[in-house]
Amino acid sequence: MNIESSKIATNDTAEISSVVLEFYNWYNTNYEKFQDYNLYSGLKKKDVPPYKINWEEVKKYQDFIKSSVPNLGEEFLTDQLAFFKQCDSAFKVDVNDEIPYGFDYDWYTNSQEDPQYLLDEINKKENKWQINVNGNIATVKVNDNQNKDYAILTMLLKKENDKWLIVKIGNE
Repeated sequence: MNIESSKIATNDTAEISSVVLEFYNWYNTNYEKFQDYNLYSGLKKKDVPPYKINWEEVKKYQDFIKSSVPNLGEEFLTDQLAFFKQCDSAFKVDVNDEIPYGFDYDWYTNSQEDPQYLLDEINKKENKWQINVNGNIATVKVNDNQNKDYAILTMLLKKENDKWLIVKIGNE
């Protein structure tokens, strides 16, 4: 792992990279638990459009995240809930789409790859980590050494109660 930082204390750099790696190590090991939640279903038939969000399952899912998943902040959960509302609205507009809007990729890896793939990539020594801190906000970008324009991972973290927490995963 090659870490580049700008105007940041060494202990913040170490803590931020540790938070990211701890999360992805945990996620990789516990990936199957995330698949146990039926966050959407067909209105008339199981797994057939039109779809709807299962709000009781979303509540259980977010309770699981709060109680079990390391390093995800409250803002992450708030944004995730807004995302589910966006998905539910999209389901009502595009009632025939076989692949439910927002469910065609892994939200934590921003890809369709297995989580181990991302973990392997961010741990490669030749890939460069860029960590930038501005007060209690940090951005993390892991760039692919082979393709400088491609970010393997992009995150936003916030420091809350002296602990760095992930509040956003991805470029959007």
